[in-house]
Amino acid sequence: MSALLQTTIKSLPLVARGKVRDIYAVGDDKLLMVATDRLSAFDVVMAEPIPDKGVVLNRMSEFWFARLSHLIPNHLTGIDPESVVSENEVDQVRGRAVVVRRLKPVMVEAVVRGYLIGSGWKDYQETGSVCGLALPKGLKQAARLKSPLFTPARKAERGEHDENISFEEMVEAVGQPLAEDIRRISLALYEEAAEYALGQGIIIADTKFEFGLDAAGVLHLMDEVLTADSSRYWPLDSYTEGSSPPSFDKQFVRDYLETLDWDKTPPPPALPVSIIERTAAKYREALFRIAGVHMPIVGVVMGSQSDWEVMRHAVEILDRFGIPHEARVVSAHRMPDALYTYAETACARGLRGIIAGAGGAAHLPGMLAAKTTVPVFGVPVPSKYLRGEDSLYSIVQMPKGVPVATFAIGEAGAANAALHLIANLATDYEPLRERLAAFRAEQTDAATSMNASLGKPTAHPSGALESAPPRA
Repeated sequence: MSALLQTTIKSLPLVARGKVRDIYAVGDDKLLMVATDRLSAFDVVMAEPIPDKGVVLNRMSEFWFARLSHLIPNHLTGIDPESVVSENEVDQVRGRAVVVRRLKPVMVEAVVRGYLIGSGWKDYQETGSVCGLALPKGLKQAARLKSPLFTPARKAERGEHDENISFEEMVEAVGQPLAEDIRRISLALYEEAAEYALGQGIIIADTKFEFGLDAAGVLHLMDEVLTADSSRYWPLDSYTEGSSPPSFDKQFVRDYLETLDWDKTPPPPALPVSIIERTAAKYREALFRIAGVHMPIVGVVMGSQSDWEVMRHAVEILDRFGIPHEARVVSAHRMPDALYTYAETACARGLRGIIAGAGGAAHLPGMLAAKTTVPVFGVPVPSKYLRGEDSLYSIVQMPKGVPVATFAIGEAGAANAALHLIANLATDYEPLRERLAAFRAEQTDAATSMNASLGKPTAHPSGALESAPPRA
């Protein structure tokens, strides 16, 4: 999997492209929502994607939809997104898409604020209130509010800013019963989520929810829920009143852009690699701290599906040690653009190592190593005619300055590549070192136990050696 700036799905009709999501029609009553890696700042979409951002957002939404489903139904259908696109489009939806019910959107965003920050802080400084709701005097920036505030906003046309409105204006727009239901449910959603997040060391300062109605008029939670894009996440351990805390989102991008002479209109300036990598890391950290989900830190790649019989032995070792990983086919000769993208985004995606298996010409490991600073571990896959010797020579003979750690031909090489990578990871992680030591102790015990099958030593009282002279 690599960064996705824009989908190119042809098997379904395109409905819309938002700042982050591309939406396709699935029949008349469902939609495919794909979270890309696009990032917008100051309402301008950046030219560079943030690798795996869409996957992180999708996983976070799915986590919260499940956790909060007892409060309100949501738009998820449970249909596998990979089943509604063609085979050659699966990579565009894997891990980053959902199939949802087609609902009638309520054209009001439900914003809930638990802390005095952002536009709420600016409003308070000017008026002593937030969206018309009076607050006590003397509050500091980022102060926790006594009770969360519900501050609706009218959805704007694409490219325009949403407009804060009063609750009374919301009642005029959607009717009092629906407005009151949305306010009640929004506050309940926020309060439950905020309490859970505090237990994970995260403050949810504010968030926004979106709702829709089905054909029967039943209210559903929709779009994204409590992601790092729709919410302001702060680390609890660094929170203090009086200043704007760091957040788990695109803060690095915003801060960088503020240092430039840019008028905040398209086209955007280019983002440095360091800003992209730090931003991607923040999104991954938010997912782990909220949902306990680790994104892959090891890539297992191969030139063809036929290489899987060898490369699965690397995956089995990674599974045994609980190392988050992904397995992908990235052919050096048939998918060169995909290979370059995979290599170039590997560091930003948080990969700590790439195990690359290849047969025949076996250019895959070397080409990966040439395009990334992430360590590459090469596995020669046995070929039909030369038994993998050609693969071994190809991988091991890298030019000076472009190293590939090369292992034995076949399954032993695949397993050892995984073990070597694990040993590297274990140098700064004691629990992993302990698991590796236990694994090696098992290997020793298994080898020692082989002696039992060989039988006991024997001594013959007479025989061919009876007259042999004693050894000096």
